[in-house]
Amino acid sequence: MKSIFYTLFITIIFALSARAQNCVESKQTMSLGPQNGFFIEIEGADAKLAQDVLENSTKEYGKWKKNSKSKEYTMLGVKIPMINGSSPLDLYVKYDDGKEMATTYLWVDMGGAFVNSMDHKSQTEGIRTFMTDYYNNVRKKVVEAEVKKEEKQQDKLEKELRKLEDKNKDLHDDIEKYKQKIAEAERNIEVNLENQKAKASEIEQQKMVVEKVVEKLNNIGKSY
Repeated sequence: MKSIFYTLFITIIFALSARAQNCVESKQTMSLGPQNGFFIEIEGADAKLAQDVLENSTKEYGKWKKNSKSKEYTMLGVKIPMINGSSPLDLYVKYDDGKEMATTYLWVDMGGAFVNSMDHKSQTEGIRTFMTDYYNNVRKKVVEAEVKKEEKQQDKLEKELRKLEDKNKDLHDDIEKYKQKIAEAERNIEVNLENQKAKASEIEQQKMVVEKVVEKLNNIGKSY
């Protein structure tokens, strides 16, 4: 049964990967003012999961630093080949929680200019690839959690079924015991009826004895 869940998991991941292309380019306000950036919405995730996955997938490039005032995270002077080859970049990211989804905002500063599709086509494609991979990684975590949740529910239902099966066996065992008791009671009824007949016969005989003794009592002092 768990293999079915795994197959479903893989199917969902590939089905949803196409939606990862919805990496939207737009100008968003950030710590350095309104700048061109990219954002992607991730269904079923929260901001914490979105952040954990991004930090884990980029730890080879460096460490994110938090800007508490702007609620942004920065990674400065890093080299990400898929985006800008061997040239350094400054990355800015922010996470938002939505209704049953998280949104990750990414700004990429090439050193005086933020990446945009008009002026930086190859870098934009690199960012889209980067965000697509990131989206899929987060979605995998989301669906893995769903699989675990459903498997846990399945285990619970299977335990409940086993309890019902055990109860059914106990009830059948009770029926067999009751059948044996009924058969024994029926035999005892037959014996009881025979005993009643014998006892009734003894009573009739005893009545005759009593009548004779009473007659004897009544005849005392009488002359014939």
